[in-house]
Amino acid sequence: MAKSVGALNYLAITLKSFAIILSLTAVIGGCQTTETDKTSTKTKEILESQKAIVHNALDNGDSKLAHQTLRKLLNDFPEDASLQNLMGLTQLSMKNSARAVKHFQIAYKLDKKPGSALNLSSALIEMGDYEKAITTIKSALDQKGEPYQFKERFLHNLAYAHLKQKKNVKAEGFFKTAIEENPSFYPSHLELARLHKQLGRPALAMRSYREAMEYCQVCLDPVSELTTLYVKAGKIGEARDILIKYNKVQGVAESDRKKVSGLLNIVTAAGNNPNRKL
Repeated sequence: MAKSVGALNYLAITLKSFAIILSLTAVIGGCQTTETDKTSTKTKEILESQKAIVHNALDNGDSKLAHQTLRKLLNDFPEDASLQNLMGLTQLSMKNSARAVKHFQIAYKLDKKPGSALNLSSALIEMGDYEKAITTIKSALDQKGEPYQFKERFLHNLAYAHLKQKKNVKAEGFFKTAIEENPSFYPSHLELARLHKQLGRPALAMRSYREAMEYCQVCLDPVSELTTLYVKAGKIGEARDILIKYNKVQGVAESDRKKVSGLLNIVTAAGNNPNRKL
């Protein structure tokens, strides 16, 4: 059965799918505690509630609120790795990759967890430091201890870093390995489809776009890009069917529905005028 995930672009992946999982569970004290213990427990509860506010702000696209909250928190808790990670994610949401790298580096130094390394590599890619991103990922994968449970995310970042360097063969290999690790990993299906399209492989691109659509039924990117390929191939009926089917999916953003309606009009016009370009 196909799975549905939120519509994601690369930055959104960085902010959500690639983000480390931070615990938001309040610390509960025992029945018999000292006043100091009670104060410590209360402080931790407040801190965790503030982290929850930041998470919600990022999910809602309110980077300003997240930034304001984190500045105050980091002033009191500069060595809290989860706060440093959250500030890194906030900086990325504000398209400030250099500052994001700084905070992720601090977080990784504090906890050495794979999730922090993954976030750091994402920020390095956004900043354009692809070689350092690759080194960071490989170092994290070679790190001893419990392996990171979402290895496909590291592999995707490796692929994306190589793609940005125009090393298409290596990029394709890592995208495929990420998909082997997790066949339902939508981001790698989408980027592999785009790579196939770029390299002039329309049939392979179509297949990868269809696979991306299977694992993200509300995502617009594979739908619109596959539609374009179908129209160029003269498959107007297939293009219309995809758009009509997408508009029936529950959970699609209203803004995306409007775009698809406009695209459907263009496809219809293209069917009536074969020489018209999409």
